[in-house]
Amino acid sequence: MNFRGVLFFLIFMLASGLLFAQSSTLDDVHLFQNFLKDAPVDTMPYGEGGFQWATYDNFSSFGLGVQGGYPINPQIEVGAAFGFVSFSPDKGDGESGISDLMVTGRYKIANLLPKKSILSAGGYLTLPIGSEDIGASKFNLGFFGSLRHPINNEIVITGILGLDFLETKTYKIEGTKLKEDTEYETSFLIGAGSIYRMNKELALVGELNIMTEGDYIMLTGGADYKLQMGGKVRGAIGIGLDDGAPDFTIMASFLHAF
Repeated sequence: MNFRGVLFFLIFMLASGLLFAQSSTLDDVHLFQNFLKDAPVDTMPYGEGGFQWATYDNFSSFGLGVQGGYPINPQIEVGAAFGFVSFSPDKGDGESGISDLMVTGRYKIANLLPKKSILSAGGYLTLPIGSEDIGASKFNLGFFGSLRHPINNEIVITGILGLDFLETKTYKIEGTKLKEDTEYETSFLIGAGSIYRMNKELALVGELNIMTEGDYIMLTGGADYKLQMGGKVRGAIGIGLDDGAPDFTIMASFLHAF
């Protein structure tokens, strides 16, 4: 896939959206791929639990996880995500273990954009408590800026730009000993999406994410449905558009505000 073409499309979509009339930014509807890097700061704590199943060329993965956010004040929110992951190769034995704990924080910036648009800046880090068997136990960190802009009462566009520093391990032999070194690779995150509220209960969410490190491009489409008894059921399907992303992904979860 042509990376420059995708990048031009994302920039054009976000820039042209700023020319339209403004309304609600649908803050109660969360993204799927960038759940903790989105622009809104919630009015109350919230949490989500769910699963994700994905297929790759030579293996599949299954994960159970929880994530959520806690607003410190109307402009600052902190969040966290943690889970269990299992990998099953087409041949041989699989691996399972807990993931690293990701901690995020973001600040909603006021008075920089037209009224009702939202711009936030934040960062994250991963605490290396996960299992090395699944590729975890790494201290990663990054920074991001995120945007929400309403086109009208039913449609909102979203955008995210991020800079990630990803820990990698290298090995070399010195004498008779194997020495391990830690290095950091730089990756840029480019994300764009849209939210369409069909009615009071149902909203549709589309996202396209690009990571420059690892040949990762993922397109997802999902639904966010509000239950009468409280909480939301959410589900999405993802399609990988480059070698580093899963070929096919299914996500399902339950979200509740406290």
